[in-house]
Amino acid sequence: MWKQTHCRKGSRPLDKDPSGSSSLVSDVDSEGNIREENLVWVDDKAEETWARYEEYLVEKYKDEPPKFDQDLWKQAARGMKEGKVYGLGIVTDPYVHGKQDPEIEKLNEIIKELVKEKEEDKERFNGIIGGLVAQMEKEKEEKEAILIRMTKIEAMLTTSVRK
Repeated sequence: MWKQTHCRKGSRPLDKDPSGSSSLVSDVDSEGNIREENLVWVDDKAEETWARYEEYLVEKYKDEPPKFDQDLWKQAARGMKEGKVYGLGIVTDPYVHGKQDPEIEKLNEIIKELVKEKEEDKERFNGIIGGLVAQMEKEKEEKEAILIRMTKIEAMLTTSVRK
């Protein structure tokens, strides 16, 4: 994919040969790796990064390299700059790179715990607020009952004083 996206049109591995309908792929090995010739890279950095990555793969894995080794690519790309690795973007994105940094996983767990605690606190506070509202309603009803009794008592006193 790197070669297809970082080589000039017409020299990329899967481009069609202008002289015919076949692609420029000269050979495909038993694991589906494409061997190309005459690649024209978009810039020196792309070519140098790929060359370093291939060297690191051979050095580490000899004859059976994996499809992709993120750590070796990071090393070939000369590490991270502003949270990004050349050619990968944001390395901590598990949806793009398939694995999560252990520190990010720990932080995500802490966030989940904090969110759970917040939800529990919210439920507890809602219970307290509900209890206070119910208590206020009860007191309001008691005050209204007292006012009604006082009105009746006032009416009886007014009637008895007139007699």
